Amino acid sequence: MIQRLQSLLLFFGAIFLFLIVYFFPVFQTEKSTYFLTEYFPVIRFLLFASSGLSIFSIFQFKNRQRQLLLVGFSRLLITVSFLLLIFIYREDKSFGLGSFLLLIPYLSLLASSFFIKKDQRLIKSADRIR
Repeated sequence: MIQRLQSLLLFFGAIFLFLIVYFFPVFQTEKSTYFLTEYFPVIRFLLFASSGLSIFSIFQFKNRQRQLLLVGFSRLLITVSFLLLIFIYREDKSFGLGSFLLLIPYLSLLASSFFIKKDQRLIKSADRIR
């Protein structure tokens, strides 16, 4: 159901993850920039998996518990990729724009889980009225 706000947020987060991988540098030095397409295959895989889970969770609208689980796992993958960037691959490079932009899909997934929980509360309250 595309008209739901959480579906739009999930789609926005997935598209933004693809944009980060292909168009924004994650690290910069004075001589070069480091993109996820050329370097860091593990992080690229984690972000693609997170994006795929976000797209898959859009179609799980009938099972909100599974949708919440998929969104949470997708957020976990973004967090792990960010931590890998910080603690393992950083060395002497400065952060690029792509590193900071990982916050946008994370917040988008966080907001979508809020709206999924809101839908769940609405369904439970409608069931109590019957």
